[in-house]
Amino acid sequence: MAAVDWLALVDHRHFVRADEPLERVHHQFQTNDVGFMAVLDGERPIGLCARHEVGMRLGSQYGFSLFGKTPVSRHLVREPLIIRCGQPWAEVLQRVFSRTGEQFNEDVLLVDEAGRFRGLISMQTLVRLQTRLLMQSIARLEQQQAEICRRNRQMTEDLLMAREMQLAMLRRELPQVASGGVPGRGAVEVLSHYAPLSVVSGDFYEVLAVSDTALGIMIADVMGHGVQAALVTAMMRALIQTYSATLANNHDPGAFLTALNGNLCGILDSCRLPMFASAFALVADVATGSLSFANAGHPCPLLLRRTANQVLALECDEQSNGGLLGVTGAASYSTGRMSLATGDLVLLYTDGLFEVEGADGEILGQDGLARFAARHLARPGQELIERLVESVREFSSQGRFQDDVCLVGLEIREIFSPSPAR
Repeated sequence: MAAVDWLALVDHRHFVRADEPLERVHHQFQTNDVGFMAVLDGERPIGLCARHEVGMRLGSQYGFSLFGKTPVSRHLVREPLIIRCGQPWAEVLQRVFSRTGEQFNEDVLLVDEAGRFRGLISMQTLVRLQTRLLMQSIARLEQQQAEICRRNRQMTEDLLMAREMQLAMLRRELPQVASGGVPGRGAVEVLSHYAPLSVVSGDFYEVLAVSDTALGIMIADVMGHGVQAALVTAMMRALIQTYSATLANNHDPGAFLTALNGNLCGILDSCRLPMFASAFALVADVATGSLSFANAGHPCPLLLRRTANQVLALECDEQSNGGLLGVTGAASYSTGRMSLATGDLVLLYTDGLFEVEGADGEILGQDGLARFAARHLARPGQELIERLVESVREFSSQGRFQDDVCLVGLEIREIFSPSPAR
């Protein structure tokens, strides 16, 4: 805010000399309709004299005879407020309005930088100044609030658009693997549950058509939340499509993650963006009944062997873990392999699904998640997914999740051998 021109606020410049007798000062108060006058020694004020104080002194029974000839310098207002022409308005008003009692209504003495008297400013003028400054501040705050609201609306619209784009990518038509080559019946079904904590999320998954008999899935959890995480997920999605041919050529998730990580680290380093992500990639081939997988610091999936009534944790920590994506471009990821059977269901998920605190303070963890999955083992695929999520939510002491939740299931409906070449 601009500085206040104190000279423009001067109400009057009436003064008396320090040696003037009180009776003459009284006469000047009667002549001039003011409540206070400056008392000067040369050009410099030594204080204020007050109309009511002078009148009270001289109005007593023997006032004129006792005090009429005494100099006004003996009857000054105690500790008058003196300000300089260039003094900041906030400092002046703080001093003015911190006064109490009789001092509150006293005029303020204005002097220049050399200490010479420039005039008196009344309390009424200072109150009007404060009101004007407050109204200006309110108007400025209202303008700022309106601008903040406008920007918030724009940001919300942008975030909602980003959310719709994220959800649209998940809702798009998924690739299919036909059962025994029979159209309309899938040998593999992809199931999912996706619940971002905020408008946009760093959790996502991709389903890739690897061959006529195989599907690839990658699930990832980008560090943090919000726009920055969402931008990295978009970048990773583009890289996944770029390197999907690696999966199609050799069914090697480890080589796929290695190539993806190298390019991701190069991009993050060039823009100096300190981000990382956990990820898990797999290829399920119903022609060979095989599951190939690689892990990048991600929670290991669950394998539901329905025919054997078992829930197993996929052993991926040591076998294929090459560390988080985006940390070092030199990371190398190995590929683990195991067999699949008809009826198997592989559950991939992010840590928001199991890092949930119960009423007793216990964290559910992956073992607890496996116990919940075992309760619903006989349910159909998507119903199992939804009941599993609901069981975790009921376990939570708050009845809700504290992080993004992304859960993807790969259900093997049929293992078959491809028709021989004709």
